[in-house]
Amino acid sequence: MTGEGEPVLLWHVFPLGLLGADQGGADRVCRGSLRELVEWLPHMNSLGADGLLLGPVFASVSHGYDTVTHRTIDDRLGAVADLDELVAAASSHGIGVVLDGVFAYASRAFWRLADPAELGDHWFTRDHQGGLVSWRVDSLVTPDYDSAGYQSYVADVMTSWLDRGVAGWRLDSAWSIPATFWRRVLARVRETHPTAWFLGQVFDDDLPPVVNRTTMSSTTEYALMHGIREWLSGAAADRMVTTLRLHRHNCRSRSSPHTFLGNHDFARLADTVPAALLPAAFCLLLTLPGIPGIYYGDELALTSTWAQGGPDALLRPPMTPRDLDELDDTARDLLASVQQLGAYRRANTWLTSATLTDITTHAGALTYTVTGDDHSIQVRVNPTPQTVEFPTDEQQPQAMLGMATTHADRIEIPPRGWAVHQT
Repeated sequence: MTGEGEPVLLWHVFPLGLLGADQGGADRVCRGSLRELVEWLPHMNSLGADGLLLGPVFASVSHGYDTVTHRTIDDRLGAVADLDELVAAASSHGIGVVLDGVFAYASRAFWRLADPAELGDHWFTRDHQGGLVSWRVDSLVTPDYDSAGYQSYVADVMTSWLDRGVAGWRLDSAWSIPATFWRRVLARVRETHPTAWFLGQVFDDDLPPVVNRTTMSSTTEYALMHGIREWLSGAAADRMVTTLRLHRHNCRSRSSPHTFLGNHDFARLADTVPAALLPAAFCLLLTLPGIPGIYYGDELALTSTWAQGGPDALLRPPMTPRDLDELDDTARDLLASVQQLGAYRRANTWLTSATLTDITTHAGALTYTVTGDDHSIQVRVNPTPQTVEFPTDEQQPQAMLGMATTHADRIEIPPRGWAVHQT
């Protein structure tokens, strides 16, 4: 993905966290610029990633989402030149950079609110007394999504950064903005960047209507993340079947949903799924249809000290490439498994828009088939402590990946293992 359409696999980074910035915003020191993410490009390649999904990078008051302006880089992350260097280096590695567009709301310090022009041409909604309307919390304000001026501003911002070489945009809190806004803005941006990729953050279970209404390239599928976490944490396999049936429905859209196991807003994957089952989680993510994303550190079994109600910064810890040299056995084995699955995903791009069928359970284990473009694979995941002997197939598939042994009369999956077979 280098500006030529949808990605195959994304690596998701929260820059203020990974680069060690003060996420509260009181300390504005740049401890690591965006340029330093260049050192992570070989790691991304090893995962099979062709897209780098960046969290917020624009000037903000604190955590990155309380934007002051979309025209400059946050001083804790360096300058525009640092982003330019990252985009150029990523492109040379076959990786496109996707920026986080926070357009659903703005900080009360947003530049336009100090511009006298705002008094005569409101870009932001007002109450009956003329005061700014908050967006969920008092520190954020709500734009007037019908404002032609604000629509033009957002389209111009997205276009200007696409002109500098970025490949697309994540549209934060897209669920809170009318579909008419997105149709108008994205149509304008596509006039000059027809292949740009636009990912909308939505929480809907039924994704095809959202894609049709907004014209976004893809939308987030939170239901799959929750389903995988719950199943591998002890929920009944039947609940995972329900999750996969919903996923199958969402994959029937004209665009593929964005799938993931975690992100900057949720407890760490390794804090919720037993370590022995983390490879199984990635097997599901990287063999199912869709556009998968890996949140930085999840491929290394990274844990946190975060607790419900605690500071979100704990979910976004600093890391350096040198940390890869100091992994314990659990993290090293998980990384090897994710690299194997990621390489398979990158070599089989047909999986993005494939069809999911034959979703069944047997003795607590799960089986499903993914087909498309004259290819077909069968995936079997066993999260149980005991060995599961699956019913005999008419034709024994050839093992392609994973921990599987093929016998004349059965395929045996070791306890708490996964396997992918070509059919």
